[in-house]
Amino acid sequence: MNAKTLERRFSMERVALLVRNRIHEEAPAVGIVAAIVLVNNLLSLWRTRQAFFNTPRFHGGAWIATIIVGGLFIAGSAFKSMHDGKTGTEWILLPATPLEKYAAAFLDIVVAFPIAASLGGIAMSAVLALIGRALGGAGGDLWLPLNVGSLEAWAYYAIAAAVFLAGSASFRKIPILKTVGVASVFGLVAVGLLMAGAWALFGGKNGTTMHTGHFIGDLNFDGSMVSERAQSAVRFLFDIARYAILPAFAILFGMAKVIEKEGRDEVQ
Repeated sequence: MNAKTLERRFSMERVALLVRNRIHEEAPAVGIVAAIVLVNNLLSLWRTRQAFFNTPRFHGGAWIATIIVGGLFIAGSAFKSMHDGKTGTEWILLPATPLEKYAAAFLDIVVAFPIAASLGGIAMSAVLALIGRALGGAGGDLWLPLNVGSLEAWAYYAIAAAVFLAGSASFRKIPILKTVGVASVFGLVAVGLLMAGAWALFGGKNGTTMHTGHFIGDLNFDGSMVSERAQSAVRFLFDIARYAILPAFAILFGMAKVIEKEGRDEVQ
């Protein structure tokens, strides 16, 4: 960094350096998980001549699920050093603003990690397929996350990662479990309010009922007396809440907690 960069209140160069440092810190843990995935698939090849993750019945779902779970665990501990008494001083002394530190964590977990993990998954899937064919097996499906389903999975992952980042910035101890708990309670309350509102609007009309998906939030109505226009309006509000309000709140809240924590520690 040069003197001009240091004078800026927000510098993408400083953010890039922070992202690089975060990647270096996360690399050992990511490497261990990748090794575990590789070993399990090699064992599957040895027994069935087909890699477990490449089996057609999963359609790449095992790769996606592993990346999502791994990314959320990283997000849940993204600000661990900020809360730690031993590393908290080093966190404050990093030559970057709280906003840049949050931005680095967000870009690392929401953008850099899924891209790097997907490229690694593609390479591993290809190697496992070649080994399977060399052993006389079918080789399985080569995982290529170049479809709409993969983009949708990334979108849901990005929203969840923002929530876990906010939880990591808020909770000092067991942030992952606490974030899951708070998110579960919030989800139950939100769904309850949504169902109560739908029942108030459509209840009693030829046995109208409403169903919501458990993970991706699908919203469906039953009842011939409910107009399609009314259903579309409720779905639109539901989508606004989960795709805009929730991630925006999580990002702003997480950012505010990082700024608050660093400001309090600097005063102390």
